[in-house]
Amino acid sequence: MVFNKLSRSSILKVVSLRLRDVQDRLKNRRIALDVDDAARQWLANHGYSDLYGARAIARVVRTDVLFPLAQKLLRGTVRDGDLVKIRVDGGKLDIQDNHSPDPTVARPDSEVNPEEHGSLEST
Repeated sequence: MVFNKLSRSSILKVVSLRLRDVQDRLKNRRIALDVDDAARQWLANHGYSDLYGARAIARVVRTDVLFPLAQKLLRGTVRDGDLVKIRVDGGKLDIQDNHSPDPTVARPDSEVNPEEHGSLEST
């Protein structure tokens, strides 16, 4: 089978779909995502390849949005009811903290290791 290369707008639609999946997972915590155009472009650029197409977008959203967001939830820098801003800063995706770390929520050294937590992945 031969597949045609996706257009830029199609790639951005896939990014939006994957971000909507993350948003749906956060719905019960009343957490909303505010992802600007530069961040969407960053995800599209890092998640698309000519060889594999848009398949890697899910991985990039998982590793660069979902896992860092889970770490922030554990640290208490993002909490239920928050609006989470996702921007590009210094060429990297930045999920902005809304609060100082809360030592009562989790130890500051708590980390989410993507290799250890395959259960966070939705298929």
